Amino acid sequence: MDQQDSQEQFINQMLSYGSIALFIFLPFFTLFLKLLYIRKKYTYVDHLIFVFHTQTVFFMLISIYFLLEIFRINPKFWIFTILFLIYLFLGMKNFYKQGYLKTFVKFCFLNTTYFFISCIGITIVGLLSFALF
Repeated sequence: MDQQDSQEQFINQMLSYGSIALFIFLPFFTLFLKLLYIRKKYTYVDHLIFVFHTQTVFFMLISIYFLLEIFRINPKFWIFTILFLIYLFLGMKNFYKQGYLKTFVKFCFLNTTYFFISCIGITIVGLLSFALF
């Protein structure tokens, strides 16, 4: 096996573990939303449906990005990131029915926390993929 095949196999293994980790992480993200909106009368399942919905949009945008890359259109990834963040902000505002300022503060807090937890998750997935490679 040459180095190119080895790298591709490692990346495929990381992507496989990453999708599993993302699926495992969603209930924890939902719990965090439940705690962030503790005064609202939404159940855990309501928050979980909201998270599944936003993650579906995220995966749709990522799929569109990769489809455009396959057809050599060369899209900019940051455009899809901004589209998702706008969608998430508007989704939080409409679902939780709060003002723009309160939603923005919670949005920033949520994304900052999600970023740090994601960094830890990516590190664990990378180490696990490397250990099992």
